[in-house]
Amino acid sequence: MLYVIFSDVHSNLEALLAVMRSFPKDAGCVCAGDIVGYGADPEKCVDLVCEKHIDCVIGNHDKAACGDIALAETFTDRAREAVFWTRNMLGDAHRAFLERLPYVLERKDFVMVHGTLQEPETFRYMRSFYDAAETFDVMGTTQKICFVGHSHLPGIFRQSEEGDISYSTQREIKISPKDKYIINVGSVGQPRDMDKRACYCVYDTEKKVVKFFRMEYDIKTAHDKILNAGLPASLAERLLSGT
Repeated sequence: MLYVIFSDVHSNLEALLAVMRSFPKDAGCVCAGDIVGYGADPEKCVDLVCEKHIDCVIGNHDKAACGDIALAETFTDRAREAVFWTRNMLGDAHRAFLERLPYVLERKDFVMVHGTLQEPETFRYMRSFYDAAETFDVMGTTQKICFVGHSHLPGIFRQSEEGDISYSTQREIKISPKDKYIINVGSVGQPRDMDKRACYCVYDTEKKVVKFFRMEYDIKTAHDKILNAGLPASLAERLLSGT
């Protein structure tokens, strides 16, 4: 089976539409969180995810937009401003959808979380070998692959059968049955790896291959919508640089 795994849409409708048009038609789709936040189309992005029956986990921006004030207070000023703006834009049905999302999603072939499997409700970043080791421990022997988002940086932590952990930014990997993997799928709506194109990956469970894809999209329209909505200009400008 083919799975499309994407994350961190951040209310960027133009990016979401572009990647959805490229998805294999026979693929299952899952989202590693943060459908909303930063961008100007939170309701439309939630609607698209609902219409396509895409299973999701909750991200920190999704949670904050549902009314978690304490979480919102941990954000940067511009992120917090976007959260409060987003909260006002979302209807009751959209907030209810986001509130129902789980912290962790398990499938036969993988597990998915926004940040880390260690205390997923705290939305920690998968930034270090230490973070990876903790999530590998939670995975145990039953799960071989964990897909994550949150940092907007595509990359792969790999733990060998002997317990050694390595990191790479390969764009295609063959899954070894002896190893375990934490795969950050990057960001659809706000990439931060110096590549402004939308990012997602596809997992072929038969061939045991994970491949990353980058898609061009109408960045100018997404950029202008953020400015026209009165959101912080820096949230628009970073789309142009992928940072």
